[in-house]
Amino acid sequence: MYRVLIVDDDQELALVIQDKLKDLGETVTAAAGYEAINLLKLKTYDLVVSDYNMKDGDGASLAHYCVNHGIPVIVVSSFPENHIKPYLPEDVAFVNKFNAIRGRSLEELALQKIVKKPA
Repeated sequence: MYRVLIVDDDQELALVIQDKLKDLGETVTAAAGYEAINLLKLKTYDLVVSDYNMKDGDGASLAHYCVNHGIPVIVVSSFPENHIKPYLPEDVAFVNKFNAIRGRSLEELALQKIVKKPA
């Protein structure tokens, strides 16, 4: 099983995403980018799923931290992808929040990111 860190300052959305990804293994939530980085320093995670726009530490900074430490990351946002992608590292996946909570696109993408994670 895998360990997934979900980062979103909207607690309700974080819980929805947590519920969607629970079959992957252990899911932990953080309310901000800086909190997430502190958790990443304490434990190993197989995947980070993060909001883009948060009060304390944005998703772009967190995505760069994750990529620099070999942690796959998916950014989830209600902003259009073309507004966010220029600020994210190349290998970061993007999912629109609406699509993330509907259907199975988030779960499928999460599993793909974990499976192709470099050893």
